Amino acid sequence: MDALVIGPPDGLAGAVVRRLRRHGAQVLQAIPADAADRERAAWLLEEAGSPGLVVLIETAPYQALDALLGQVPGELLLVAEVRTAAVGAPPADTGTWLPQAKDGLAVVTLGRSGRRWHTLDERRAEPLGGERAAAHVLSASGAAAASSR
Repeated sequence: MDALVIGPPDGLAGAVVRRLRRHGAQVLQAIPADAADRERAAWLLEEAGSPGLVVLIETAPYQALDALLGQVPGELLLVAEVRTAAVGAPPADTGTWLPQAKDGLAVVTLGRSGRRWHTLDERRAEPLGGERAAAHVLSASGAAAASSR
């Protein structure tokens, strides 16, 4: 497998999988419960054939991220979803801890309001549907090369 995408099946994960597959990548899709602890995460990574890219779409408290850290052989991309009341609105809980990018971990933060996503760092955020949000995630993370195979 080229990539492993972990996230809720009805959210952004499906759009990321479709985008990667459209560009020729072999992708395995999983749900966060599949990587709920270190043992399950290790099994999932083995099942995926030690992929070069793991995309994790998760909200706080980032349980699957804790299980995956240090086990991913390639790049780990966390899409930190933060709930907002409306597109462009600030997060309801400003005290939410957000992981920081470090060696082997890239972090993209997106606000989510219903079935729409938006960036949190712009004054006039526009709503992003699943496909546009997936494109933003892959390009902002440096994983654009993986999406253009």
